[in-house]
Amino acid sequence: MAFLRNAWYCVGYPEQLAAGAMRSITVLGEPLALLRDGAGAFSVQAPHGARPGLERHGALWVWMGEPAQADAAQLPDFSMIEQRPGWTRVHDQLLVRAHYQLVIDNLLDLSHVNYLHPFLGSREAPPPEFRAHISLEQAGHAVTAITELSSMPTNGLFQLLWERGTPPKVSDMRANMRWYPPSMLYLDTGATHVGAPRADGPTIETIHWLTPETETTTHYFWVATRDRWVGDAAISEQVRAGIDGAFRGEDEPMIEAIQRQMGGRDFFEMKPVMLSTDGPAVRARRVLMQLIEEER
Repeated sequence: MAFLRNAWYCVGYPEQLAAGAMRSITVLGEPLALLRDGAGAFSVQAPHGARPGLERHGALWVWMGEPAQADAAQLPDFSMIEQRPGWTRVHDQLLVRAHYQLVIDNLLDLSHVNYLHPFLGSREAPPPEFRAHISLEQAGHAVTAITELSSMPTNGLFQLLWERGTPPKVSDMRANMRWYPPSMLYLDTGATHVGAPRADGPTIETIHWLTPETETTTHYFWVATRDRWVGDAAISEQVRAGIDGAFRGEDEPMIEAIQRQMGGRDFFEMKPVMLSTDGPAVRARRVLMQLIEEER
């Protein structure tokens, strides 16, 4: 199996592992036992010994490569989704029956949102003054897909979160997704009145941690934190259900159908037709291929 092994992979949330408890999970095809002793210390056992474990940013992590190379500093800074004043977070997980890179492809090309996600997309046609700025940035190994939309019909999610006054019919919206190898993504999304500062409107920051279970199945952990309706449990449940519905009921069936069509064939050997919006996903695939090759 071609995976990047010298990397941290998410294996769950701290509240899923009580003191003295054990949970099992398969990562990169390897069965693992997640343990927490009576004092609360987290550890990971593999069939032939221990693997380095880490508890950080409201998640549990395992290092799947050489234990001597395990370095907590290699985990990107996801502190923005930890519990903090003025923000409220929700989280969940699911199992996707597809290769993890297909999930990354989906997340790095958000042009599909208006076609696939009624809650997250805008149902109305944009006005004549609508403008879109879509670009790609790379810093080191991190790849960012930039989507900035001006005068876009306000979607259902931000209508729900527009705490201060009546939500506008159109707004300036953003959805900027950054990928870190091998399979961690951070999404900054928000909406404001047209031309207004970003801080004037609601913001949601979302983390997507994808952990390959096997070549064709992926553990999908996600966390979303927002700066509006802080502490409102009813709004939190609507946000959680809306995001989960988009992933589980809309993205997942589409991604799994692609996996069935591809079978075991290599992505690039199939010579796919590329669109301009595929640029970030293709760049991420090439970066990851290089890192895996260097690790061999």
